[in-house]
Amino acid sequence: MKIGSMALLAVLLASGAKLSAEPVADTVYRHGRIYTVDRAHPWADAVAIKDGKFSYVGTDKGVQAYIGTGTRVVDLAGKFAMPGLHDAHQHMLKGEARYIYCQIAPESRIEQIVASLQSCSKDRQYGGWIVADVYRGDLFPDGHADRKYLDAAFPDTPVYIREWSYHHGLANTKALQIAGVDRATADPEGGRVLHRADGEPTGEFLSKATWLITQHIPALPAATVDEALLRTAALCAEYGITSAQEATASRQMLEEMRKLDLAGKWTLRTATHIVWGNPASALMPPQETEEVIAHRKDYATSHIFTDFVKIYVDGSPLQPHSTDVELDDHGEVAVARLYEKPAVLNAALTRFDKMGIKVKMHAVGSGAIRTALDAIEAARTANGNSGILHDVAHSLRYSPQDIDRPARLGAVGEMSPAIWQIKGPLTKNLAGAWPFKSLLARGTLMTLGSDWVVLPAPNLFPAIGGMLDHGPESIGLKDAIEIATINGAKSVGWDKVNGSIEVGKFANMIVLDRDLFKIPAADIGETKVLSTVFEGREVYARPQ
Repeated sequence: MKIGSMALLAVLLASGAKLSAEPVADTVYRHGRIYTVDRAHPWADAVAIKDGKFSYVGTDKGVQAYIGTGTRVVDLAGKFAMPGLHDAHQHMLKGEARYIYCQIAPESRIEQIVASLQSCSKDRQYGGWIVADVYRGDLFPDGHADRKYLDAAFPDTPVYIREWSYHHGLANTKALQIAGVDRATADPEGGRVLHRADGEPTGEFLSKATWLITQHIPALPAATVDEALLRTAALCAEYGITSAQEATASRQMLEEMRKLDLAGKWTLRTATHIVWGNPASALMPPQETEEVIAHRKDYATSHIFTDFVKIYVDGSPLQPHSTDVELDDHGEVAVARLYEKPAVLNAALTRFDKMGIKVKMHAVGSGAIRTALDAIEAARTANGNSGILHDVAHSLRYSPQDIDRPARLGAVGEMSPAIWQIKGPLTKNLAGAWPFKSLLARGTLMTLGSDWVVLPAPNLFPAIGGMLDHGPESIGLKDAIEIATINGAKSVGWDKVNGSIEVGKFANMIVLDRDLFKIPAADIGETKVLSTVFEGREVYARPQ
């Protein structure tokens, strides 16, 4: 170094000037109480964000170096902030159905159902069909849904109503005629066509049998799907969700979601599970499903991830048509009730695992959960440990013989406890479900899903609070928050870039109206999000 340069260096050092360019942030949040979910450094006062990522996490004093003339500075004024939530189980279009199709109040009896259908506006009817949500069969005369109650009002218009669990449906006679369903129609595997005493179909279809009808319902216009997806993203932001797993991705959803992201409109990091083995849920026949899976990379973007598949092992635990599969009195799986037989499921899991695809298995009852775990074990035996953490979705009931297996197999216990907000006799068999403490004690990676479709919104806060007040299976708040944030990121392989507030990770953060660590568990469910930051950009601000 020349003498002149050395002299200049001495002057600069003496004056306190920085030798390198200032690490000026795009945005700084300071004067906050920020829970980072980084176990090494769990609390911070301030963060700096540059190019969509956290460039500093620390103290109010330390963040000063990151504030330049163009930096947006947000004073949190002591408010509580944390990482954005990960919703491990969403149904984006099904959840949005209340804004797309005709709506029926769940408590409606047949007179109200018919009146709601008759008042349904034409702009909610697509392709000449009336499709509606939802009905409860137990509220029909004699406690059994039947098409005859729809036929008088709709003799020439096909009608299809989804049952309140969203696993079953009711069609009128016109819809049956279009679908070619009559008394001779056989039950598909994993589904049932219900019949009257005289052998005629009632019009009610359970589980996979709904495809007999729904394959004839015209597809939604692309613009309608786009609007629904954008409402989903906005709703997620309102509830603090910055990443999610879509549990029933169809081809149309993938196509439209990709377009939205390429246009810069998608503000949700999304893992899209393509439904395999269940055309009623996939909204496409098996051959098309295989084609979409084979070409899944064509739909991927910087925010849309497609190495994910969904398989149903059993059905719904909700009454009056519960289709979940529990172990029988001898501790054996009721194989006849499974949606996929063990050999088929094992082969599918092994194939997808080898392809690098994470599988989410809908498994509610203890028998279905054992079958799902057996399939993961079969894949591990055939392929070795791929490192892919396959999901056991819903995870209501584990038998004592199976409770240790998820941790040993590297399976994720995906919990969807928000459904406990629904009270009454139709959810009586949910008692004793979700063994949070038992799974946590064994080292099982658990995630949290809203299962948004049954509930009116993807609100995870009641579930976070509920985990703290679940009798002998209660857990602590720190564990509950990890389940709702970093565990979701780990589950889908995003934990290096998402799930906690750390330097170098995407700046996904939420500011809340209350400090979760300073309130009773019962109040957590009432939490409101004040603002949601997605990759450094505020995508939601609660109206004042």
